[in-house]
Amino acid sequence: MNNLTLILSLIIVINLFLIKYFNKIKIFHYIIDKPDSVRKFHSTPVPLAGGIIIFINILIYSIIILTNQEYFFEELIFDNTTDAYVFFLTIVLIFIIGYLDDKYDLSPNLKFILLTIVIIVILNLDENLAIKEIRFSFNKDTFNIEPFSLLFTCFCFLVFLNAFNMFDGINLQSSIYSIIIFFSLLIFLINSILIDVMLITLLGYSYLNYKNITFLGDSGALVLAFIISYSFIKTYNLGLITYTDEIFIYMMIPGVDLIRLFFKRILQKKNPLKSDRQHLHHLLCLKFTNMQSLIILQSIIIFPILLNSLSLNKVAIIVFTIILYIILIIQLEDNKKNNTNL
Repeated sequence: MNNLTLILSLIIVINLFLIKYFNKIKIFHYIIDKPDSVRKFHSTPVPLAGGIIIFINILIYSIIILTNQEYFFEELIFDNTTDAYVFFLTIVLIFIIGYLDDKYDLSPNLKFILLTIVIIVILNLDENLAIKEIRFSFNKDTFNIEPFSLLFTCFCFLVFLNAFNMFDGINLQSSIYSIIIFFSLLIFLINSILIDVMLITLLGYSYLNYKNITFLGDSGALVLAFIISYSFIKTYNLGLITYTDEIFIYMMIPGVDLIRLFFKRILQKKNPLKSDRQHLHHLLCLKFTNMQSLIILQSIIIFPILLNSLSLNKVAIIVFTIILYIILIIQLEDNKKNNTNL
């Protein structure tokens, strides 16, 4: 058994311990999500401990990486130790913002400002994180955006952080989506201890979430979204992902749903960052059971990813998936109107 196997075995044991003794670990029960019959329809109060579970695993991972050069140099997503420290510092800051939001229900504007500050700071600390070139599969040219790289990269982070946070709605929704993302990265693009750790962590959390023992919370959703965004950007900058539209395929459904809701809320003269029950998963749950909704949702996410793995035309995949999404939304909106009229 090599050292890497021992490390991953340790992570597995730790997560099994967290699962077995979840009810006895006090820090998991500091924040309780109570049903309100307005936006939260679960039957009993549930701890928001998903973020803490993810944070514990990332903390263990960071200690291993930063104290062992052999494993550090295997992590291609870190160009140097400074990048690694910046990554871990950002995890801490984003976790704190999410934790405060879970506990005190921060205003959407304040949360957006805090996240923007954090992203701007880390982009100035880690120059290897900025996206400086954009390449499309349908165009042979490479577009140099270096003068606007910090602004563009900040925009990309913030869009996905908000899209993912809004995407989190029903049990297993965010964790299965994240597992799909990390598994795809591991199989098709890059071998990474971080991704191995995240997959083990998410499998453990998914069990607890399936049993309705804990929810992800904003702390978990924001940290997960940051790690996914960070992994994609670093992989893209390394040239392991060739085209920008390939990344869009992976992030398409949460992103498109965010865009739809953003403009819909503006037209309704509402704060575009404020949560409501108009998301795709909410509309699905009005017509289907939670499990049926989950299967439909994950299907329209994994379908374009599988098509992309077959090296099919990326633009055609994107267009086809967006058309499916639009058709689904139209049908679900009609169903909602019909239910309202009854």
